[in-house]
Amino acid sequence: LSGVSVYAAHQTRKKEIQLYFALMRDVLLGDNKKARHARATKGATNIGGGGERSETSSGIRALSSGKPPSGMEASEKSLAATKVKTNKSSSKAAAVDQTFLRRLKFLMRIVVPSWHSEEAFLLFVQSMALVSRSYISLRMAETGGAGLRAVMERDWLSGAVVLTDFFISGVAAAAVNSALKYMTNSITTCFRERLTLHVHDAYLSHRAYYKAAVLRYGDLDNADQRVAEDLNQFCYTISDLYARTFKPLLDVVLSTSRMSQTMGYSGLLTLYVYFGLSGAIVRAFSPPFGEYIAQTQKREGDFRRTHSRLIQHAEEVAFLDGSAREKAILNGALRELTTWSHFYYYLQFKQGIIDQYALKYFASMIGWPVLAVPFMLSNRDLSASEIAARYKENDTLIKSASGSIGDLMLVYKKLQRLAGFTARVTELIESVDSIQVEPSNVEVAAEGDDGIHFENVTVHAPDGRLLVQDLTLSVNPGESVFITGANGAGKTSIFRVLAGLWRATSGKVIRPSHGLATTDDGDAAIFYVPQRPYLVSGTL
Repeated sequence: LSGVSVYAAHQTRKKEIQLYFALMRDVLLGDNKKARHARATKGATNIGGGGERSETSSGIRALSSGKPPSGMEASEKSLAATKVKTNKSSSKAAAVDQTFLRRLKFLMRIVVPSWHSEEAFLLFVQSMALVSRSYISLRMAETGGAGLRAVMERDWLSGAVVLTDFFISGVAAAAVNSALKYMTNSITTCFRERLTLHVHDAYLSHRAYYKAAVLRYGDLDNADQRVAEDLNQFCYTISDLYARTFKPLLDVVLSTSRMSQTMGYSGLLTLYVYFGLSGAIVRAFSPPFGEYIAQTQKREGDFRRTHSRLIQHAEEVAFLDGSAREKAILNGALRELTTWSHFYYYLQFKQGIIDQYALKYFASMIGWPVLAVPFMLSNRDLSASEIAARYKENDTLIKSASGSIGDLMLVYKKLQRLAGFTARVTELIESVDSIQVEPSNVEVAAEGDDGIHFENVTVHAPDGRLLVQDLTLSVNPGESVFITGANGAGKTSIFRVLAGLWRATSGKVIRPSHGLATTDDGDAAIFYVPQRPYLVSGTL
């Protein structure tokens, strides 16, 4: 423990991590002032179920805008830029609120399209397996008490019956536990397949992939990370959360019903009230881990993208001997990722101490008197073996119930984790869906006209720069035209407009009426030779 404390102190003394703490304090203090002002005026509006929370979490999200600081001066500049971005940020942060529930409902409609789908059947089977596992746990607790009674009474026959019962229950428990794991993995796989197919349909329609990656429509970052990793993590988290919520809840109900026959409800109510109060306090002081998880995934995506970029341009980097610069870029992305990870895991470490003590160890201090006092005050005429057997059974049940309640109290952590992945996946879908299908500037020529015509065409780059102004050009069949110009003059942009990748700001583009097919998007299927080779597996 001393070693852990020394290491944590060493990490948190680093200037980069201290800046994260400073920004977090500034954001939280600013949020408290806004909350007090809202309560005083009673006029604050809450858009999307989390207006004030959005600004707070957006401030935390803005940490991602800074580059990994190499010194105090660079860190201060990064922090200053982050604070400016905080005030301008308008995107909804990842938090367990109304927006999260709306997003989750939207995604669940995709992964479970109907009650007779494969996913719905798997969820039903998993539910039945969870019920079976809870009853097996209850049966094994009763068997433990019966075994202790047989030992105290030295009853060999009862001991053999108990041992046989335990053997059968153990086999059933092993099979059900394995089935639960199999069901969770199967549900994750089915969810991932259906959700990924939905994303692929939208992402690869109307050239949305091009508009998102090149034209920056939808302001989408790291689409590959979101599709390949974040989507899978969302599916696993949601399928695992269902099992880890349904079973503990059922265990509490069954164990409480069984224990009440011996102990009554008063002591158990005291224990459950403690769990409720401690859980509320723990949640109140918990950092916004949902947003932190989203930020962790963003940094993972940035680091992954830098390596993908190196692979994509490996030959160019080798020709120009750019390995030193690429190494600096990779190390910078790694530094930002590891610095954030140290900050995030330190907060998890502190919160874990509170969670473990409040919901496990201090709860055990309360649970033991709740279990023991009813037996000490009981006036029922019971033999020593019967008392020991019931105490043993109730001890097992109260441990099971307390552990289940603790798991339920910690569901907020899993919800925060789910909120982070839900935000990442939903932002992906919303960004792709926001890319509107624009009508093409390219028109079909009149009958008998097989030329390509540009009439007073003006083209602007996506960043607003003027590239081509009032271009008028005709290319008739059999003619060859060679377009020259300086770099960035707009030569390729003319062909982008002709292909329908970009829209001309003004003017008209006409393509031949014969000899050319039309794509599903309504654009002319003219064959282009791109600047970089494109070799597809299969045929176009």
